[in-house]
Amino acid sequence: MKKLFVTAAVLFVGLVGFSQANVATTPAKDVNTQIEFKNDTYNFGKITYGKPVEYVVEMKNIGKDSLSILNAQPGCGCTTPSFKPNEKFGPGQTVKMTIRFNSSAIGAFTRYTDVYFTGGLTKKFTFSGEGIQDAPAAAPNTAETHKLKTNN
Repeated sequence: MKKLFVTAAVLFVGLVGFSQANVATTPAKDVNTQIEFKNDTYNFGKITYGKPVEYVVEMKNIGKDSLSILNAQPGCGCTTPSFKPNEKFGPGQTVKMTIRFNSSAIGAFTRYTDVYFTGGLTKKFTFSGEGIQDAPAAAPNTAETHKLKTNN
């Protein structure tokens, strides 16, 4: 009985080790060897609180196979990616994604959107900036207004 248990344990450990070795030797696909990005990191600079802004990310297929954008998951509810789901773009073709931000932050901010492509490829688009309060309209100088009224 001990021999059977020991043999079963050795076989189990051997099979687990073999399957892990196969997983470890499978190379991961690097999204940057398949797609070339323009504006995947973007800085808005100073933007007014409460006024929506947007920018465009360009993605060029530099691989050998056609690709598609499967999904785009923003990191918060204030960010909205706009793209054509499952639109194929072949080698040498470029597609665009518009990222909108409702500028709901005062002070420095950084936001992101995770984009998922066919072939198991993923990319994180990041944008940053500084939300500022819109300056109120300047009130008229009451001393100048009073001076003008008394000179008439």
